[in-house]
Amino acid sequence: MYYSDCHVHSFFSSDSKTEPRDHVERALQLQMDSLCFTDHMDFDYPSRYKLSFRLDQEAYFPFMEKLRREYEGRIRIRSGVEIGLETAYQKQISEYILSYPWDFAIGSVHLVGRLDPYHKDFFEGRTVEEAYRSYFEAILSCLETFDPIFDTLGHLDYIFRCGDRSITDAWSQWPELMDAILHLLIEKGIGLEVNTGGIKSGLPFQHPHDNLLLRYRELGGELITLGSDAHTPDHLGDYFIPTGEKLKALGFRYYAVFAGRKPSFLPL
Repeated sequence: MYYSDCHVHSFFSSDSKTEPRDHVERALQLQMDSLCFTDHMDFDYPSRYKLSFRLDQEAYFPFMEKLRREYEGRIRIRSGVEIGLETAYQKQISEYILSYPWDFAIGSVHLVGRLDPYHKDFFEGRTVEEAYRSYFEAILSCLETFDPIFDTLGHLDYIFRCGDRSITDAWSQWPELMDAILHLLIEKGIGLEVNTGGIKSGLPFQHPHDNLLLRYRELGGELITLGSDAHTPDHLGDYFIPTGEKLKALGFRYYAVFAGRKPSFLPL
């Protein structure tokens, strides 16, 4: 049985054109037990980036329920969301997550000061070190601000996909800042996502970096989720086997999959 993928995007995300059934068929080929769609929802994503990242939940849930019935007995299909965390929208984000019957909610930081690190304007007028650090400070601020209304923190060091990659090890660079983030995850019972999308983007490691995963484990962190961040079926479950072996070598034994916002723990 292949690892279940808990971070997948479809045509319900404005940066994907994939028909959800195509992901499901690929998951069946890989012999996954379950698959969780986590399409994007960001409040007030800047229009200059030409994407909306607004999830149409009124269409999403009926579609997913129909898909679930269609594949019943063959694979478990979960309904999730990847919600963009911003402290200015704490109330709206919290209400949104609590208002719908999600199986799983990923909280990710995609914007810092209304700038997306995926685009070059994020890095203009400051050093790479300053830009990178501002991203992690924004994550810490969100974790300090939000109650644990989401289940896992998405792609913690995602910013390393975007910059010049002169720095790629956040724990070695800013140990106190990263320890503060990891401590809050553990204290609040929020999981840490292991996201293999970084490898797809050309990094030699998953998100987060091995040293961050090791430090999380040293601090007592155990709750991890596994996702490919696939926007097309060919990337579904990318690099899960070697990543699972690495996680075991780092001291992890289980990963979590969620249904109805409740985790089940599966062996790596």
